[in-house]
Amino acid sequence: MFSEQLPHYVEPRKLADQGVLISGQTTVAALPRFSDFDQSQAEAVSVALTFERDPDDGQRIVHGTVSAALVMTCQRCLEPVTCDVTAQVNLALVWTEEEISMLPERYDPWLVTDEKMTLATLLEEELLLALPLVATHEQCPTRLPEGDEPEASASDERADNPFAVLASLKGSQK
Repeated sequence: MFSEQLPHYVEPRKLADQGVLISGQTTVAALPRFSDFDQSQAEAVSVALTFERDPDDGQRIVHGTVSAALVMTCQRCLEPVTCDVTAQVNLALVWTEEEISMLPERYDPWLVTDEKMTLATLLEEELLLALPLVATHEQCPTRLPEGDEPEASASDERADNPFAVLASLKGSQK
């Protein structure tokens, strides 16, 4: 059992055979694919993963949770918003693409290519899949413009027809 201090590398096959629980914390800064989240680099990423064999079919599996608080941009007001992102992990270890088609539907495949793998890769993949499609505040802190029409079309003046010049040129050629 690994607790608190997360290992940098894991051997998923060996861990599943031993029934190991990995739990602890790291930071967003330790996940290279999250380097664009500048305001979240010091935030904690909590991990609780159990590696074991499925009691029904003996398949090596990983299940648990990965969670982090990420500061994103609200798509309504464009101000920072903190999103609690939690990924429910339910993976089956596979070594070939042919094995993927034979997996029960309750598992997502995790293609294991080497004996040793970085744990950060798994954490990144799961958190990226759990990101919200659109980050928004429940109630934006800044007041948004009201009304149905955008500000640019607030005037009732009719825009000039861009093809009017072409029509006048066509008429002068006759």
